[in-house]
Amino acid sequence: MERAESIKKAVDQHLPSKDGFETHMFRIGSYNRSVGDPFSLPYDDSTMALLILSTPDMFDVAFRKWVVQKTMEFGSFDMSEFVSSPIQSFLEDRLEDLSEKLQSVEENFEILHDYMTPQRRPKILMQTCGHVAGAAFYYQPCHFQEDGLAWPSSGRMGPNLKFIGLSLHPIYGGHFAFRSVLIFPNVLIPDFKESVPLPILKEASEVRTALEKFNYNWKDSGFRDFGNPARRYSTTQMEFFGRPVAERWEVLRPWIEGGAKHID
Repeated sequence: MERAESIKKAVDQHLPSKDGFETHMFRIGSYNRSVGDPFSLPYDDSTMALLILSTPDMFDVAFRKWVVQKTMEFGSFDMSEFVSSPIQSFLEDRLEDLSEKLQSVEENFEILHDYMTPQRRPKILMQTCGHVAGAAFYYQPCHFQEDGLAWPSSGRMGPNLKFIGLSLHPIYGGHFAFRSVLIFPNVLIPDFKESVPLPILKEASEVRTALEKFNYNWKDSGFRDFGNPARRYSTTQMEFFGRPVAERWEVLRPWIEGGAKHID
């Protein structure tokens, strides 16, 4: 475990909580037993993995600083034609830097995101990772159905859309996001025990309401407030994610007024 702990420490130093990141360790075998085929990952059951998630501070602290720095580099706020997806570009920059730093601790690792494969299937199920690692409780619809209750009701989802589960964090509720998973094939942690996720919704009826809010009205972000989170996304962050991608840069304009004064 000493090697695994040194790796986690290195990751936490580069993606610290003050910048809005959390990491949670788990074993690949624990994940594989929860998903089965075709989502199982081809590693030893004891293989070490680290889940990376973002908290509200990522946007308001680290991402904000990155936006101001990029604006100064480009010499203009109008970067949309060069950086179409600012959050993704920001995360790619942080993970690229992390990859370089990790080389001195462990050379062999893989980074997985929840992007789709060419077969239109996720490479990894992030919400399952979150539950297995003890980071956030994953409320799956199949666990909250009752005899004689026709739920969820049919016909309310759009074409080719599936009624899906929701993860809620014990501190942030739905005001967080899973970002990536780091896998270390040469680091085995057979004796490691994952944390047990804390359920913050107690009644089945409340869970069903949260799942309906998430699936039917996700754009208004009301699902994020279930469980009375202690920390929430800022108004700017909520507006940013609520806008079409093409309009998101304009939400950040107030950050640029005054330029470098926003960089600590």
